[in-house]
Amino acid sequence: MYFEHNNQPERIISMEMLQQATNAVEDFLNNVEIDEWQRGYYVDHKQRYLADLKLILDNVTDNTLLEVGAAPGHMTALMKACGINVTGVDLNPERVSNIITAFDMDIRQCDVEREPLPFEDETFDFIVFNEIFEHLRIDPPFVLCELNRILQPGGKLMLTTPNLYSLPSIARFLTGRSIADPVIEYSKLRNMGHMGHVREYSAHEVSRCLFASGFSPCYVNYRFHANYSGKKKALLSTMYRLVPSRFYREIVVMAEKTSHVPRLTPVVPLIN
Repeated sequence: MYFEHNNQPERIISMEMLQQATNAVEDFLNNVEIDEWQRGYYVDHKQRYLADLKLILDNVTDNTLLEVGAAPGHMTALMKACGINVTGVDLNPERVSNIITAFDMDIRQCDVEREPLPFEDETFDFIVFNEIFEHLRIDPPFVLCELNRILQPGGKLMLTTPNLYSLPSIARFLTGRSIADPVIEYSKLRNMGHMGHVREYSAHEVSRCLFASGFSPCYVNYRFHANYSGKKKALLSTMYRLVPSRFYREIVVMAEKTSHVPRLTPVVPLIN
């Protein structure tokens, strides 16, 4: 195991713990032979990971947490290193078997748009559904209803997704470019093992989908992490600070399960 953590009855969160967790993940990435996308994805998303982790640690209570769409495994490893008893699901866990083994993680295989989640009703107190919603291409309502089914009453769902009305998206639209280029996004099915962005949503659309699936958003926020370098990063960071937050790149939602919804069967597409 790459990181050992003795679970305590009460988890004490500190900057030292977060640093220890990131050190463990980065040590793995720097010293183990892995696909380049795994390493590059961590570099691009490290700031988001840390922001997500702090929000999760502030909200998780019962220590029964599920992460949907676990690959490339970075966030799962960070949570495990912070003492959270996290279970993950992913379309193809084998592609990140190295980090699963290194951090002794429990990640189950499941095609969440075509199969029921492999858990009993009301199993989890907290679900992390970050940067997944925009990748769903077949049956998003089925996925959200399954999350409702396995979440305990009053449990929380954390959802993050790119903002349809962010500055980069608006710039692409105004210059005649696709917000999500279909050639690039569909090619990820073969290159990375999962679909790229199918579409992006506004915060209002995300909230509507959650309400329809038995959730009540109790926290909706916007944020940005300028992962570019040089002049592009400086320009984008400056522009973000000059506009209202609703034009930031990411939507962050914390929602509570407030009602049960009818169970749905997954839609089987006529053409894959």
